[in-house]
Amino acid sequence: MPAAATATVLQPSRAPLAPRPAQSLWGIFAAYRWRILATYGLFSLENLLRLAQPLVLGWAVRDLLQSSMLGLAVFLGQHILYLAVASGRRLNDTRCFTRIHADLATGLVLEQRGRDVEVSRVAARSSLSREVVDFFERDMVVAIYCLYSVFGALAMLAWADPVLVCYCLAMILPAFLLSRWVGPQSLLLNGRLNDEVEQEVDVIERAQPGEVRGHFELIRRWRIALSDRDAFSYAVLETLIFAAMAAALMRTCVRPGVDAGTIFAVLGYVLVYASGIVNVPLLVQQLSRLRDIRNRLQGAC
Repeated sequence: MPAAATATVLQPSRAPLAPRPAQSLWGIFAAYRWRILATYGLFSLENLLRLAQPLVLGWAVRDLLQSSMLGLAVFLGQHILYLAVASGRRLNDTRCFTRIHADLATGLVLEQRGRDVEVSRVAARSSLSREVVDFFERDMVVAIYCLYSVFGALAMLAWADPVLVCYCLAMILPAFLLSRWVGPQSLLLNGRLNDEVEQEVDVIERAQPGEVRGHFELIRRWRIALSDRDAFSYAVLETLIFAAMAAALMRTCVRPGVDAGTIFAVLGYVLVYASGIVNVPLLVQQLSRLRDIRNRLQGAC
């Protein structure tokens, strides 16, 4: 047999490399933009209905104190419509984002195994790829929720009493400084946590008692460190929220001619605003986690 033919026979056949899947956020969005925009459209409608709730609740209280059922009927209609939109949006979310994850995980496994990446790392990264989809399903939803909560509540409070806007804006600087502190810390801790996650299959395969125990202790340590930062952020922001609510309550109650419905509405919008601010550090932490995972999925780590 000629040497060239022998070399051809002895050369192992290899499947062609799978095309590199869209792992960037923009690439995923571009591939599934209509599905993603549809669920965000429903979520925007849900938020507009949520922002109307303190207003119609105050209307209901005011009418009930005057022996009228009109405000209560409007409140009931608003709540039923809100539940219908929110439930439909959640049903659509599950169908949309599980499809995106299935496509992304399939492409990731085929592409990385085609490049002979270790099975343990591919298995871990396949699991972590869900976090990238979670950015659209959860983190972007939180960001939209924060925007509607902050700007929508400020607009309604400015209509009720512009001074209340100043009370709420006083929370922004502490929340911003807290987020600047949380971001780098979260990136570091998430990197160390994901280092351990990528080694998990190898650790389980070797099944050495000390190594297995040490592996899960390290995972426990990094998760506790992340949780501790969450708890600190929560305590600081809840203190600021209490101060803003107390100031708004004192300001509103001393105004001449104020009624119970207005008090309910004002406090409701302060709470809506606070619910947006309190999620900012959590969003920063999730974005830090996503940044580390994205680098791993793209082979940078």
